[in-house]
Amino acid sequence: MPLVIIVTCSQFAFSQVSSPVKWSWKAELVSKGEYKITFTAKVDDNWHIYSQYITNDGPVPTSITFDKKNTDVTLVGKTTETGAKMHEGHDDMFDMEIKYFEGEMVCTQIVKTTKPTTLKGNIEYMVCDDKTCLPPLTVDFSIDLK
Repeated sequence: MPLVIIVTCSQFAFSQVSSPVKWSWKAELVSKGEYKITFTAKVDDNWHIYSQYITNDGPVPTSITFDKKNTDVTLVGKTTETGAKMHEGHDDMFDMEIKYFEGEMVCTQIVKTTKPTTLKGNIEYMVCDDKTCLPPLTVDFSIDLK
């Protein structure tokens, strides 16, 4: 089964398909030196994006990676995720239990800063519809924390 998925994904890698996901992000001051960072994925109809918290035996989970070189920022806890259309259960394509979101996925991370800075990193994600998956994509982000 995994070979079929890899072949399907590699076929799309050579076509000019735009992503059915549009990302946005913002920082909200919670208290002095503490921010709530919100990443929002708007997912086109008939597509879904995968949770950050699934095993490595199936689709590529969404992952948010923060620049570890910036010592002025400390992550507080794990990144949370929500969405009005969250589904959890057996996925026939991957033949495993999976959590995914349709329509919108919102990820939130609390960070503390020691001084004004810019938080950089990237988001890796994979989207599928009921027949096929696109290869994983990566989006860079930069957020001013001032």
